[in-house]
Amino acid sequence: MATPKNVVELLQDLVAIPSVNPQGQPGTDHVGEQAIAEYVADFLRALGAEIALEPVEPGRPNVMATFSPEKAKSAPHFAFAPHLDTVSVAGMTIGPFDPAIRDGKLFGRGSTDTKGPMAAALWALREWAQSPARARSQVKWTFLGLMGEEAGNGGALAMAAKKFSSDLTLVLEPTKLGVVTAHKGTFWFEVETTGLACHSSTPEEGRNAIYAMRRIIAAVEEKIIPGLAGETHPRLGPATLNVGTIRGGSKTNIVPDRCRIEVDSRIIPGIDVDAFRRWVEAELRTVVPDVAVHWQRPSLPLSTDESLPWVRRLGTQAKGFVGAPWFSDAAILSAPYCPAVCIGPGSIAQAHTKDEFILLSDLEEGTELFRRWISICEERPHES
Repeated sequence: MATPKNVVELLQDLVAIPSVNPQGQPGTDHVGEQAIAEYVADFLRALGAEIALEPVEPGRPNVMATFSPEKAKSAPHFAFAPHLDTVSVAGMTIGPFDPAIRDGKLFGRGSTDTKGPMAAALWALREWAQSPARARSQVKWTFLGLMGEEAGNGGALAMAAKKFSSDLTLVLEPTKLGVVTAHKGTFWFEVETTGLACHSSTPEEGRNAIYAMRRIIAAVEEKIIPGLAGETHPRLGPATLNVGTIRGGSKTNIVPDRCRIEVDSRIIPGIDVDAFRRWVEAELRTVVPDVAVHWQRPSLPLSTDESLPWVRRLGTQAKGFVGAPWFSDAAILSAPYCPAVCIGPGSIAQAHTKDEFILLSDLEEGTELFRRWISICEERPHES
């Protein structure tokens, strides 16, 4: 590909490279992040960054690009951290990898989530790296291109395991340039009821697992969901819970001996996940004593202190502080040694849609904000 001449052309290049997460039904054979990781690495290498492609799974690396000043040990450290993968392209009504521009919009999978925010940060870094400010820099800059955010967060988990640290990491997501300091976490679980199969002409000789599940679902609606409403977060509201799938029975004339539901719970900062799990299980076993509950690994919520100096400074440059109902890599990277927030141009309303797009005006506005952020960090690097 030719070298992009502006941020719009850069985003077109990124969208044209398939990087679909392979989990589930990707809708294409072109899955994984290898190709886009190599593009991003080449782009940043040409700007003088030190590059490492760090495999997390076969064909699915993280990109770690670093711009270090001469006195790297004492330098403040700031990072941009978008994810490289996109969701499935199944069911899209536009060419997912054909970054067409119409009516002031750039279309394609990932244009909003999150290749648009990634392009804005990359272009701002390019302008800084090619300016006189680069030579006198007293700041360490890192660009993390993370694999696997859309399913499993493998890239962020790999970086967290290495104790990646920074003074502030900007996890790039479409937030309309609001600074997300709090978002919900996920705690998915499956519930299974068991019965006794028999011929449906004599149902009294069996035990219907679907009827048992009906009592479970009633408990969810009447006890658990109202119970969650009692504790709220100032930016996020209450934790929520949704029954997403149900499967039971094998044939019309057989009393079903199995029924299973999948449940999505969205937890808020402050919730003790172990206590939450015990409470849910106790409520369900009140109505069906032998119910089986299988929990997935929780993805913890994000809660970043808005009074931290660099967080506060970013909030004044962006569009203030906001909360988000979704989950991101920020919660995994965030730690006392690595405060993290989410920010980026574009709207989450366009993410994962069949005709995903980003407004070109939003893309340009995001690029300008990241230019300003780099300049502020460079001008007053040691302020706290």
